[in-house]
Amino acid sequence: MKGKKTNDKKLSKKVTAVKKNVKTIYEFYYMSPVAMNAKELSLCIASVPEENVEVWNELNLVEVVLANDSLIFQDARECFVDPLDLDYIRENDIKTIYQMSYDALDQTAVRLVMREILEQKGGRICSDTDDFEPIFTLENVEKLDKCQ
Repeated sequence: MKGKKTNDKKLSKKVTAVKKNVKTIYEFYYMSPVAMNAKELSLCIASVPEENVEVWNELNLVEVVLANDSLIFQDARECFVDPLDLDYIRENDIKTIYQMSYDALDQTAVRLVMREILEQKGGRICSDTDDFEPIFTLENVEKLDKCQ
């Protein structure tokens, strides 16, 4: 009995990977001793065209459209329920807390925006860590993200 001849050659397909842009998103908290809403925060921003700054009053949210993505300020006061966080907020007389998020590629523009806000409203940019360190203020805002 003759066996069937099989073709052992395997077809090889060339697989090419599609390179996707992977974004690195940084998150911090902006904390200020000045009580303010999203509109008041947005009025501090002069380095970005006005049409690139959008305010959602009902959400207390500011979106600043930058070159690669948006810098978002979202009301984060209700995120802090831990007693140690509340002690920090009370001891530092914090009245306003926004979570900030942005694309790492927009870092230079974010530093400019944050300089404007810190100059007018004071406060600090805190890291999303247990002790909020490192902390950035008007004096060292140029180092924002260096420790990431």
